[in-house]
Amino acid sequence: MKIIIKKFYMISLSPGIKILLFFVTIIVCYSPASAQIKSGRWVAWSEKPALVWENAFVTGNGKQGTMITGAGGNERIICVHEELFLRSWDRNKIAVANIANLLPEVRKLVDSSRFTAAARLANTEARKQLAQMGAPGGWPISPHPAFDLNIKINNTKNVSAYRRQLDMETGEVLTSWNDDNGRVEESVFSSRIHNVNVLRIRNTAGKKLTVTLNLTETPGRTGKSMDGDDISKAFRSVKTGAEEPEWLTYHAQYANDSGGYEGLARVTAKGGKVSIVDNGIQINDASEILVVLRITPLEYGNTTQETFVRNELSAMPTDYESLLKPHAKQHGEMFRRVMLDLGSSSQWVSTPTEKMLAEAKEKGVTPLFLEQMHAMGRYLLISTSGKYPPPLQGIWGGNWKPEWIGGFVFDSNVNLAISAISKGDLPECAESYFGYVERLLPAWRLNAMNYLGCRGFLVPHYSDPEKGYLNHFFAEYPWMYWPSGAGWNLMPFYEHGMLTGDSNFLQNRVLPLYLEMANFYEDYLTKEKDGYYHISPGISPENFIPGQGTILSKDATVDIAVAREVFDHLLQLGKMFKLAKADMEKWKYYYDHLIPYRINKEGALAEWIPENAADNYSHRHNSHLYPIFPGTEFLQANSNPKFLQAARVALEKRFKYDTESAHGLIHVALMAARLHDTQKVQVNLDRFSRRDYVYDGLVTSHNPNHAIYNLDAVLSLQRLLSDLLVFSQPGRIELLPACPKDFPKGKLAGVRIHGGHKLDIEWAEGKLLSATIHAGKNDDCKIIFGTKSKTIELKAGKKYFFDKNLNLLPVK
Repeated sequence: MKIIIKKFYMISLSPGIKILLFFVTIIVCYSPASAQIKSGRWVAWSEKPALVWENAFVTGNGKQGTMITGAGGNERIICVHEELFLRSWDRNKIAVANIANLLPEVRKLVDSSRFTAAARLANTEARKQLAQMGAPGGWPISPHPAFDLNIKINNTKNVSAYRRQLDMETGEVLTSWNDDNGRVEESVFSSRIHNVNVLRIRNTAGKKLTVTLNLTETPGRTGKSMDGDDISKAFRSVKTGAEEPEWLTYHAQYANDSGGYEGLARVTAKGGKVSIVDNGIQINDASEILVVLRITPLEYGNTTQETFVRNELSAMPTDYESLLKPHAKQHGEMFRRVMLDLGSSSQWVSTPTEKMLAEAKEKGVTPLFLEQMHAMGRYLLISTSGKYPPPLQGIWGGNWKPEWIGGFVFDSNVNLAISAISKGDLPECAESYFGYVERLLPAWRLNAMNYLGCRGFLVPHYSDPEKGYLNHFFAEYPWMYWPSGAGWNLMPFYEHGMLTGDSNFLQNRVLPLYLEMANFYEDYLTKEKDGYYHISPGISPENFIPGQGTILSKDATVDIAVAREVFDHLLQLGKMFKLAKADMEKWKYYYDHLIPYRINKEGALAEWIPENAADNYSHRHNSHLYPIFPGTEFLQANSNPKFLQAARVALEKRFKYDTESAHGLIHVALMAARLHDTQKVQVNLDRFSRRDYVYDGLVTSHNPNHAIYNLDAVLSLQRLLSDLLVFSQPGRIELLPACPKDFPKGKLAGVRIHGGHKLDIEWAEGKLLSATIHAGKNDDCKIIFGTKSKTIELKAGKKYFFDKNLNLLPVK
C-alpha cells in the first residue's frame, strides 16, 4: 500500500491548540514486488551538497559508475570504471619469481624458529628475480578515476531548498534546488541495460537552462605511488575535447602499460542552441538536457573504439525515462530479493543522512541506522559487482593514491565484502566473484609451482585483478608462504552451492577446485616424527609472533583449519557424488592426521600450534578463529566442545583489544554471533555507530573519524545482521541465534538458508513471532529456536509457516 499526502491544513481551535488535517490519497498495489519499478520506500537523502568526494552518493552498474559532488549549479560528476588501473609494468608481463628450490632451506630455518632469516632468504632472491624481469615493486597496481564530467549552470544565484537523494531501489541519484530560475533537477544513474552513465538536467518550473559541460581529468595526479613511481608521468597522452554536433570525448594512453581508455558522451538538448566552447559544449535556452556517457577500457591505448561506441550511443533512446525504466526494473528486482524492515519507513522520509548519523553517534544503534546501512550494503554490492568483486573502495574513488592501493585484498577484505552474496540471494554478484577467481586460476597454479614446487593453487595477498600473479611480498610479509589463502577464497564456492542446493554447481565448479587443493596439500604437507602432518612455512594474516620481525611461522592455526576444511568438504562432496573409495580414504587419513589445535595456558585457542609461539592478542585480524567464521568446524555436531570453548576465550582476548578498523569490528561481531555472544555483537555495533565510520553518502571508512574510504564494513554488515537472525547448516536451521533482546522489532524476508530454501522471519524483543520457510527442494530439516525444536519434511515449492512456539500452521 502506498500513501501519498496531497494537502494539509492547519486549523486553530483556540489559542495554543491547533489541528493538522491531512487529505490523503491511498493507492493499493497488488502487483508482486518483483514487478514494481519504484516504491519510494528506500530513498536516502541529504540537505547538504557533497563538497568532498567521500560524501557523494554513488551510482554503479558493476562496470562503471559515478560520484556526484559539488554545489547546486556547479557540480562535478566523477566517472569511474572497474577496469582502470595505474600499473608499474605492462599488464601482459608474467611477473612470478621461481624460488621453489629454496623451500627445503626455508623449512630448515622455520623449523628452528629462525623465521626472519627464512623470510629474508626467500624475499631477497624473489625480489632479485622480479627486478631482472622489470617488475621490482611490491605495490604495482592502483585503481584511479576515469575523468570528471563538469556541469556549470549559468545564472545560478540565491540557491535554496537544496536536496540530494539516492533511491537504492532504482539506483538513481537526484539533486535539486531552487534558484532565480525556479527549481532545477539533475538525475543520474548507471544503466545495467545499456552500460552507460545517464544524466538529465531540467528545470521543473518550465524555464530555460544555459549549461556548460566538459570532460576533464580528475584533479590530484601528483606525487609518488606506493612503489615510488611518479604518477604525474603515468600517461603517455591524455586528450579531451568536443565535436559537433553533440559529443564530448576523452582518450588516455598509459605510459608503463600498453593499455588505455576513452570516454564518449552524447549530449541531447530539448530546444535551445548547442555550440562548442573551449573543449566543451554549451547549451543555451534548453528546457532539458540528456547526457549518455560510456567509459571504454582499451587493451591497447594507441587504438580507439570511438566509432563503435558512437554508433551504439546514437541508437539509444533520447528520453530519460526510456533509459531509466528497464534499468530500474532489473536493479530493483535484485535489490528487493532480501529486505530488512525495522519499522523505519517514515523516518527515511523525514530524516536526512547527516541527522541519522548524528543521532547514531549520540545514542548508539538506532533502527533507522541499521535499516539504512543494511539497504545500502545491498545497494553497493549490486552496484560494484561486475567483472570483478568489490575491492577496498568498490568501483569508486576520487583520488589518484588510494590507501593500500585500493586493492583486492584476499586475507579478509574481499572475503568480508562478498560475504552476503549467497545468503543475500544475489547470484549475479556471486558470479562476479566466481568468474573472477576462475579467470585467475592459471596464475594461481603458476604461483604454487614457482614458489613452492606444488600442484594446486597459491593465492596472492594483492595482485593485478587481470592476472593473479604473486609479486606483492616483503621480508616482513612473505605472502609466497600463505598456503591457507586458496582454501579460504574457494570456500564461498562451496557455501554458495550448499545454500542454493545446486548440485550441478557443486559437481562441475566446486569439486574440481577442491580436487586441485587436495593435490596441493599432498605436495606441501610434511609428515614429522610425531605422526602428524605439519604446515611449514605458513602465515597467520597479518599477525606477528611476539619477538619476530616477520609474519612467517609454522603450523599457524588458520593454515591447519583451512586444510582440515578442504579435506572435510571433499569428504562431503565425495558422499554426494559417490567418488572413489580410495580417494575418500586418502582424504580421511589426511584429515585425521593433521596436527591438532593447541589450547594455550589461558584456555584460548592458540594462533600458532607450536608451544614456543606466544599469542599476540592486540591485533585486528582474527584468522585463527576461522573454524568459527567463515568456517564452521567448531560448530559441527561432532566437534570437540573444548575447542568451541577455547574459541570463546580467544575471542574474548581479541575483543579487549578493540580494533579501530570498521571491518575488524564487523568481523569480531560475526564470530560472536556464531558463538551466540549477543553482548559482543551489541558492543561492536554500538562502536560502529558512534565512531564516524559512515560518510553522509552512507559509504563507510576503514578508520574512525571518516578516515580512509573503504566498503568492507558496509558490505559485510548485511551478513552480520542476517546471521543474528538465522544460522543454517545442511538439515538444520537456527532462528534468532544471536538476536539481542533490545534489537529493534522487525522482519527479514527472502534470506537464503542451506538446502536451496528461503526464509522470512519476524521477531520482537529478541523473541520469535513467526517464520516462513519457502522450500526449494525436498529436504528433512530441523528447526531450532532457543530450547524448542521441530523436525519437518520439506517439499519443494511449498511454504511452511511457524508461530512463535514453532507450531506449524496453515500458510496465510
